[in-house]
Amino acid sequence: MCGAEADRVVRVALEFGLERARAQVRQGEHPPQHLEDRALQLAPRLTYVTRNRASLYVRLSRQATDSNLSLDGMRDDLRDLCQREGLTEVALHVDDGLSGGYRDRPAFAEWLADARSGRADVLLTWAVDRLTREGLNVAAQLLDVVEGKDPETGRQISRPVRLLDIKGLDSEHGETFRLRFVLQAEIARAERERMRERAKTAHRRLSQAGRYRGGAAPYGYRAVDAPDGKGKTLEIDQREAEAIRECVDRVLNGNTLNRVARWLNDQGYKPRRAAQWSRAALVSVLVGDAILGRVSRGGKPVRDSEGEILAPFPAIVTEAESTALRAACNPGGERKTPMGRQPSRLLSGLLTCWSCGTKLTVWRRTGKAAAYRCASRSQGLPCAGSATVGAETIEEHVTALYLGEVGDMPLLHERVIVEGVDELTAVDADIADIMAQVATQATASLFERLTALQARRAALESKPPTQRVEIVDTGQTIAEWWEGAHLDDRRDTLAGHFERLALGPGKRGQRTFDPGRLAVTLTRKLPDRAEVAEMRARAGQHKGQRLEYDM
Repeated sequence: MCGAEADRVVRVALEFGLERARAQVRQGEHPPQHLEDRALQLAPRLTYVTRNRASLYVRLSRQATDSNLSLDGMRDDLRDLCQREGLTEVALHVDDGLSGGYRDRPAFAEWLADARSGRADVLLTWAVDRLTREGLNVAAQLLDVVEGKDPETGRQISRPVRLLDIKGLDSEHGETFRLRFVLQAEIARAERERMRERAKTAHRRLSQAGRYRGGAAPYGYRAVDAPDGKGKTLEIDQREAEAIRECVDRVLNGNTLNRVARWLNDQGYKPRRAAQWSRAALVSVLVGDAILGRVSRGGKPVRDSEGEILAPFPAIVTEAESTALRAACNPGGERKTPMGRQPSRLLSGLLTCWSCGTKLTVWRRTGKAAAYRCASRSQGLPCAGSATVGAETIEEHVTALYLGEVGDMPLLHERVIVEGVDELTAVDADIADIMAQVATQATASLFERLTALQARRAALESKPPTQRVEIVDTGQTIAEWWEGAHLDDRRDTLAGHFERLALGPGKRGQRTFDPGRLAVTLTRKLPDRAEVAEMRARAGQHKGQRLEYDM
């Protein structure tokens, strides 16, 4: 039957159904409010022969392998079924690489819409597990579509459709179909749970064997062939690990996370996925389990059968450092340090006006070079001699002044050493061991020991880890370090070296900078050569407080 003839038959059948429904209303056999619903119920038997428009749906999951189903194979099977049933294909919907555990698949939604809108009379799929792996939840939703019912009220809102698969499932088989459909949906859900459990077990087994399960390696590591030739493992990427250790030192020394992220970008380090480092990307690395050599799943560390945390790969930081980092980064809690806005220029916030004492601001003039100026007069505040100077001019002068005094001195680096967490780690290990024993032989002595260990852990957790400072000679002079230093670090160094940088007004018409305009006060007395030699000798020893001279 051609399309025009089919449409004509449908119209005639609907008119016939409507006449029968009106007759029932006149005779009081049916309420008039549901006239159209009754007409649809009376028309299907007459129009069944014309309902041959089929919408096809196929799905291939992410877990599909070469031995699994193929999209082409499923599509061919459905088209063969169309031919055997005398159906006409009007649409084909494909979800490639999407899990059946979720119902918000675009092609799946379009396939159901074909039935709701009347575009299709028959829904074809390869098998129930291609439709869903959620079980009864989605099975009920699909039954509403097949029967043309509103999922909220249960009332008939559209023409029922036929559902077929290549396994012999057919909605025209009545109660047998419903029982079989629901049962197969639940079997598909149970199989999904088994697949997830198998994946977890395989993941745990690979981790216990020191194997890497694949994907992008965590920052600080790279995937390499395992020594025994079976699969992959992780080894430390020295360049990235050095960046992580430097970030740890900076954060524990009080640097803001935004500032440390800027340092990473300035030094050319690239994160795994983003174009550049951000505060959030840095926190995810520093508080993650990966830099401890651990394996995690779902944001939690994976444990072995005895409850021990799996750490098959070399660690970049210690347990103590990780604990201190988590406290410093404080994800999800109150921010304990300012966001760390990047300074505009090298001397931002350091230069003051000699006359009124106000901090000079950066003045960006259209078409001209940037300058530092006192803004007191523009804000209506008194200032006897407003100061203005070109930004590059004064920055070069202060830099030369600083390096001329200390440039050839050794650069000493402070490294924060965190202590007081090793015992807590040992107690956690003992608790995991007791819990494993309780699972097989619950005795009073084990519970007593477990209670004591938990009390000890609570006491240790109430005490913050202690920190001490180690002074390390970097082997660089301050001048060598300055060449590659980040703006933040240079500015902080100048802030620690100069107590006061007060700028006086210049003379009108003068084109060169007069050093006499800048009044300089040092923060402390500079060490002489003998003191520098002594600091070199002491470098590397643990100190309870900072040295008199540090950079």
